[in-house]
Amino acid sequence: MNKITFKIDFDFDLELDFTLIGISTSLRDYRLCHFINKRTGLNLVFGKESPLDHNGNVKNKNQDELDYHILRERGKNKKEATYHYQIYRYCNDIFEYEYYLVNNKSIENAVLIPEASNFDYFLLIKHYIDKEDISLLMEQIKSIPEIILVKEIDPITLKSKENLIF
Repeated sequence: MNKITFKIDFDFDLELDFTLIGISTSLRDYRLCHFINKRTGLNLVFGKESPLDHNGNVKNKNQDELDYHILRERGKNKKEATYHYQIYRYCNDIFEYEYYLVNNKSIENAVLIPEASNFDYFLLIKHYIDKEDISLLMEQIKSIPEIILVKEIDPITLKSKENLIF
């Protein structure tokens, strides 16, 4: 009897359901948020997520997990390093948009996306947003005098794209 074997390929792609905009500026993160909020009508606030769940109950999470985008990496010497990236959020429940402004440099001076180190911040927009809205948003951000560069980035092209999943 002939033996038949099947190979199942479980090649999972990362969930990259977001738009990514790179921003270069000399502004500190809180000042950049102030100007983005003023120009765009967004209301970015510090922290990765609210301390309250959808029912108004306090989440059972460490404060750092609520405030920072945290990456843990194992170095060559098998020692784990933890990096804290400052992050600001704006969630619009009506349109189900989520905006996150993430610092490309951690508090510990590690780089979130090394292949895009010329960007100081990334504006990550989760869920669908049409091209006209992205263009308008980028123009509004470009109108801030201290902004050097604003560019849409295809996250699929990034080697470190998994660092943007949270």
